[in-house]
Amino acid sequence: MRLTSWLSRSRLRRLSVVGLDMGPEVCRLVVLSGSPSRPDSVCCAETLDLPDGWVVHGEVMQSKALGQWLRTYLDAGDYQPTLVYIGLNSACVSNHIVTLAEGLAPDDVAFQLQAEVQSVLPESAAEVCIDYTVDTAPYAAGEQGYLVQATPRPQVEAMQRVAQAAGLIARAVESRHDAARRTAQSPDLATLPPASVALALQCDEAFGLALRAWHDEGANFLPHRKDAQHVLRHAWLLGVAIWAMGGAFFAACFAMVMAFAAETKHDHLDDVVASVRAFEAAQKAHAQAKAVEERLAAQARWFKARQDVQSQSLKWSRVLSQAAQGVWVASVRQQGTRWTVQGEALTSSHAQQLVQQLKALDIWAQAPELPQLQVTPAGSTTGLPVWQFRIEADLKEGA
Repeated sequence: MRLTSWLSRSRLRRLSVVGLDMGPEVCRLVVLSGSPSRPDSVCCAETLDLPDGWVVHGEVMQSKALGQWLRTYLDAGDYQPTLVYIGLNSACVSNHIVTLAEGLAPDDVAFQLQAEVQSVLPESAAEVCIDYTVDTAPYAAGEQGYLVQATPRPQVEAMQRVAQAAGLIARAVESRHDAARRTAQSPDLATLPPASVALALQCDEAFGLALRAWHDEGANFLPHRKDAQHVLRHAWLLGVAIWAMGGAFFAACFAMVMAFAAETKHDHLDDVVASVRAFEAAQKAHAQAKAVEERLAAQARWFKARQDVQSQSLKWSRVLSQAAQGVWVASVRQQGTRWTVQGEALTSSHAQQLVQQLKALDIWAQAPELPQLQVTPAGSTTGLPVWQFRIEADLKEGA
């Protein structure tokens, strides 16, 4: 029984992952396993013989059926992976360079980049998923550039459904081109058995996808930044709970000492000295418990303030996103409670409409106003006149 338990823990410490390459012509799969530090075994590398119509030019048409088929395939080979990394047709990925104002919060950067990329696509284009990195090239003072990759959101969601139907956790969706480059640059080619490398290189994109479990870099069209924020928030709440339990423990110790001191009668000097020491220890425990309680209260106030700010950002972000058809937002700034938006509109009516939509929100201490609205001849990239505007407002404190 002890041997079985030890073997089970040893197996759990190993990684087993799937690299699923959804190519425009064929689909390939690699199952790779190894220790948490490096891969050491290529379990399989094969071209999948899928039913007609399930995948067309790299686009998944039957997500659930494909996921169930994949689960059956993995079970038949006695593979036990838990994670999947999926590659999509590189022709579906577009690359952009976007310049924003410096100093924006991460949520504002993501929102602005999403809006900028969506605005340059045709109106008939589907909503996109993006990922980005900071451009290290020099920019003008007060500006920051970003390298952005985008792909249609329906394709990403279809691949997530494939992973869910297969009982796997999708960790990344990326371009097949990036996966192939990871294979070519991987140091693991020199450490894996030559026979395994030769087998895996027949499916180089799928191999590169699986290698991402050990070298997690490059674009990822899944919402990995939001997932990371969720993990950090969960860890913070867990810490708060632990501090609360510690405070309760100190309070209980203090109550026990005081009860003992009140109920015990001391007839000798030694007992009096012991009682004084016990009282001093109780005072110290009480001070520690009070300090912990004050810290928890301060942390709770801080967390509530951050939640309020985030709630406000989500509300005005939705309004700006809905108005993106006729309005281009150049910058969003918040200093304290002062909130300012600058941008351009196709017509003055679009800018006025945006102000009215913002006024409907319940987050303002002073409702949005439009102190600047002027037409600029030939101010847009199309050579047509546009309306430049500035909207100012004051947010509620602790809203």
